[in-house]
Amino acid sequence: MSDDLQRELEELRYRLAEAQETIRAISGGEVDALVISDVEPPRVFTLDAADKPYRLLVEQMHHGAAAVNVDGVVLACNAQFTRLLRCSKEAVLGRLLQEHVDPPGLPVFEALLRDGLAASAESEVMLRHGDGERVPVVLGVRALREGIAGVCLFVVDLTEQKRRERVLADAATARAILEQVADAVVVCDNDGTVLRASRAAHDLAGKNPLFQRFDQVFALTPLAADDVGARVDLGPAWRGETLRGLAVRFHRPAGGRAELLLGAGPLVVAGGERLGVVITLTDITPLREAQDELRRRASELQDADRRKDEFLAMLAHELRNPLSPIQSSLEIMNLQALDDPLTGQCRDVIERQVHQLTRLVDDLLEVSRINTGKIQLQMERIDLAAVVLRGIETSRPVVDSKGHRLEFACPPDPVWVRADSTRIAQVVGNLVNNAAKYTEHGGEIVVRLEREDGNAVIRVRDSGIGIPQEMLAEVFDLFTQVNRSLDRSQGGLGIGLALVKRLVGIHGGQAEAHSDGPGLGSEFVVRLPLHDGERVGAETPRAEKATAAGPSLRVLVIDDNRDAAELLAALLGMLGHTVQTAADGPSGIDTALAFVPQIVLCDIGLPLLDGYGVVAQLRDRPEFAATRFIALTGYGRAEDRQRSQASGFHAHLIKPVGLAKLKTLLRPPSADLGDMS
Repeated sequence: MSDDLQRELEELRYRLAEAQETIRAISGGEVDALVISDVEPPRVFTLDAADKPYRLLVEQMHHGAAAVNVDGVVLACNAQFTRLLRCSKEAVLGRLLQEHVDPPGLPVFEALLRDGLAASAESEVMLRHGDGERVPVVLGVRALREGIAGVCLFVVDLTEQKRRERVLADAATARAILEQVADAVVVCDNDGTVLRASRAAHDLAGKNPLFQRFDQVFALTPLAADDVGARVDLGPAWRGETLRGLAVRFHRPAGGRAELLLGAGPLVVAGGERLGVVITLTDITPLREAQDELRRRASELQDADRRKDEFLAMLAHELRNPLSPIQSSLEIMNLQALDDPLTGQCRDVIERQVHQLTRLVDDLLEVSRINTGKIQLQMERIDLAAVVLRGIETSRPVVDSKGHRLEFACPPDPVWVRADSTRIAQVVGNLVNNAAKYTEHGGEIVVRLEREDGNAVIRVRDSGIGIPQEMLAEVFDLFTQVNRSLDRSQGGLGIGLALVKRLVGIHGGQAEAHSDGPGLGSEFVVRLPLHDGERVGAETPRAEKATAAGPSLRVLVIDDNRDAAELLAALLGMLGHTVQTAADGPSGIDTALAFVPQIVLCDIGLPLLDGYGVVAQLRDRPEFAATRFIALTGYGRAEDRQRSQASGFHAHLIKPVGLAKLKTLLRPPSADLGDMS
């Protein structure tokens, strides 16, 4: 065979092999286009007819798809993938997909790339849009089997799914709330038909209220309406208005009445559309019952308090009645020269005990007045030193009886405060009296008046039995005593210091107790605000000696306590007055008509006709126009004083009355008695 023929045969074999390889590549999908270059001009034949359906399928997918290499560089992607990232294709291809992964999710993404090279994998990842908004997706990863090393990504947008999950969760939460809320909650459309109701609403209605008219299921009546047929007007609620705190009544189908608090408001969705009305019904029946019970108990407490006040007033009256003749007897004894020392000693003992009993009765009533807010202060600018001295003098008998040494020190200049002088003297008297009682015989009591940090400070220190530390916080409590031994040697009711605390408190001051312990004495400190302004009331009057009895007067004593009336008459007779007595109201009037007294000392609690009636009848007669009517009684409450004044009494005196006050009282009817209450 010739050489030319051999070369031609080899060329044909080469072209045959090339054609076979081309056919194989075309049939295997390895060729996208065929270029024939040995013709003029060269011709290109695209070979997409075979895989075009697959390309269209990828482009039209609702999910994103992309091919990335092992480093995460995007090699190819469909349109949905770019729409998901809100970027152009040019901004995605050839760039790292990590640029669009939310930083906290980068480790997950890197792991997916590694796992996807070996096997299929998927996980939730948070991507970021081109504008920075986050979007939740599921990434499915599968390795590319041919060509370059990399993976194919399938991206599913979870935004809508997450929104639906939230909606479902919110709906479930709303259902749970409706099931568990304690109030009855009802959702109606704009026409009043019940669309949804809580478990409590079902229980209240006694049946299923759904798809029924609200006003038919819940027949509500106004709480204040007398007409049981009246109905609550919910028209404003159906028109979109808001109702709050409407008290209504509902008769339960099973029996019983419920009092409810109704609230209603429009159900508005996004965009302002009003879908219906939400109504809440809060059962306030237990609250109303509790309020009724509280009112009932408050009324009972008021009644008990009133009965307590009445009892204390009666107790004081009954205790003062026997004290009055004892006091009169003492005054008669004081006017007589007693040669027997023992008799004089007995008289002094009786005088001290009468003083103590009177003080106990007064303290008992004072506590009641303060606790009920019935005490009235006569506030004025006073020199505190003079008032402290007066308070000391009221306790002088008990101080002297125990042989104590009492020292009083005060600044040379007046210490001005604005206070009720009588009450502050009572405070000092109680403190000195307390110090005297709880100090062994022959002890020391020091009373000091000082200025300190804008306050007037009264200190009462004793060398007595002291106060345990655990008792300091309780010593001002009512009925509290440091030593409650059975022998009761100190006596008292445990109300003196309680009075101190309360009286000082209503003056805007403070009361304190100090002691280093048992056997080391104690100190009580009272602080009152200093008053540096102009004088706003009368200066504290200085104690004056009892004046002479004055001219003889005709005096009528009307008292059902025979001892009190006769002894008071005897005492007045010794003072030079003409006295007659009567034991009840009618006989008092008869005696007055025959005697025409200038002064009438009349008890209030008289048999047959009380003292108010006696005065009312006598003051209506012209012959008694100049007569002074003085209430001499054991009733000492503020309302008792007011009533005696309103009934026509010129003054109100509380038993027992001392001789000094009697002398001041027994003046001619033309004289001004002043405030004798």
